[in-house]
Amino acid sequence: MSEEAIPAPNARWRVAAAYLVGSLPVLAIALGIYWRTLLPDVGLWDTAEMQTVGAVLGIAHPTGYPTYTLLAWLASVLLQPFGNEAYRADLLSALAMAGAASLLALRTVMATRRVAAGLVAGLAFALTPVAWHWGVRADPHALHVFLAAVLLVLMGLWQAREVRVEGSGSRWLMAAALVYGLSLGNHALTLLLAPGIAAFVLLVSPRILWRQWRLVLASAAVLALAAALVYLYLPLRAAMGPPLEYAHPASWEGFWYVVMGQQFQGSFGPLPDIAGITTAVWGELVHDLGPLALLAVAGLVAGLVRHPRLTVLGLLWFGCTWLFAVGYPNAQIDRYYLVPLLVAGLWIGLAVDLASDALAWLLLGRIRLAPTSLVAAVGAGVLVMVLGPALGRFEAMDASGEDAGRQYLEATLGAVDRDALIISWWSLSTPLWYGQYVEGQRPDVTVLDDRDILDQGYGSASTAIEAYLGRRPVYVIRLEDDRRRLAETYRLTPVPGAPADLYRVEEPSAEGER
Repeated sequence: MSEEAIPAPNARWRVAAAYLVGSLPVLAIALGIYWRTLLPDVGLWDTAEMQTVGAVLGIAHPTGYPTYTLLAWLASVLLQPFGNEAYRADLLSALAMAGAASLLALRTVMATRRVAAGLVAGLAFALTPVAWHWGVRADPHALHVFLAAVLLVLMGLWQAREVRVEGSGSRWLMAAALVYGLSLGNHALTLLLAPGIAAFVLLVSPRILWRQWRLVLASAAVLALAAALVYLYLPLRAAMGPPLEYAHPASWEGFWYVVMGQQFQGSFGPLPDIAGITTAVWGELVHDLGPLALLAVAGLVAGLVRHPRLTVLGLLWFGCTWLFAVGYPNAQIDRYYLVPLLVAGLWIGLAVDLASDALAWLLLGRIRLAPTSLVAAVGAGVLVMVLGPALGRFEAMDASGEDAGRQYLEATLGAVDRDALIISWWSLSTPLWYGQYVEGQRPDVTVLDDRDILDQGYGSASTAIEAYLGRRPVYVIRLEDDRRRLAETYRLTPVPGAPADLYRVEEPSAEGER
């Protein structure tokens, strides 16, 4: 049965059962694995920030991530039986990533009507190193790929009705517009999904712009309103003075700075040539999928023939996100591969569908009539290719024993004097904020990050040191190059029993020390 048709009423219950059988096991398996390997406590870097902003309803770094922040706050309330605030934020990522895998499985079954294809697609994505890594720690990219998977399903539901009766799927298109607006409030990478969605809509309904212009305008209005309402959180909450606030978005200047990500503008570098891009993409696919990368390519080719509109949507998602990722330097750029890997999982499912029909033709002389047993055998064979490497990487992906963030937090706050000022940098400021703002530790201590240095008008770490030295105990946690520059002016003394990068700042004892 084609994905472009609604099943007859007497067959709908069988289709619904196939949807559930194809998606719920993926949800259960993925969530079970993520839960077993979940980061148990506060982390470092962006992870600790995201564990903090939801719990205290703060303002995250650009682009603010208001959708994630609000959802993380809700998770911190609803998931209270499941550990501390950090653990609940990590569990939100596990739920989102497992949900994305389950929805991918559902969309694959919608396209192929084959449960085995859905199971393979969902698990192939869920057990990639990238999805697994970001499914066990707090981060808005897990929510981003979940919302992308929701859009895949909603666009499929709209297509199934639209090709039968023009205009009958309007509620699904409106729902997709709402989800897209909320996704814009979660991550700016959502903008890269727009070309694929636009192409899909026009391929399914070429006359929609003039035959259903009211629906188009209504959908655009719903999208814009959803995004605007979510981003309104930033100035409203900033005006209340939350514990953790980035760049003061209560003002128009601060709001524009955060939402537009001005801090990162100019970071995008020149793209490699076609050969360089191809090498980078293929290398990442092989790293995450192993031999299944070849199946993804076969599924792409098969999809262009059997499911052209869905495949064009996926191809544009894959290509646009990859083009951005290869030109954008980021400390954890692998997070940007999640949507391309979601699409690759879909193509792997389409390859299972194709392989089943090809084997049926070779063994039984049938075309597109592969029996269930043959499809199950093909799916089982591919699942072995999925689960085998996943079992081998279990120990490497297991974050359940990681406590670096907790150790750093406790050791640092426990080592500084009363009323201390710590001039820190981003990766190591965030766990200290979690300890202070979420757990109430050491309220006498002030953690001054590079962003705070700018917002409070100091301009540099040296100026901030001058403002406080002699009035309060001053400590620094700086990168090596910056610490070396500070050591030319001040005496930096390692703190006994503290992390190796914590130094107390003192005036030189003699002129010769300068």
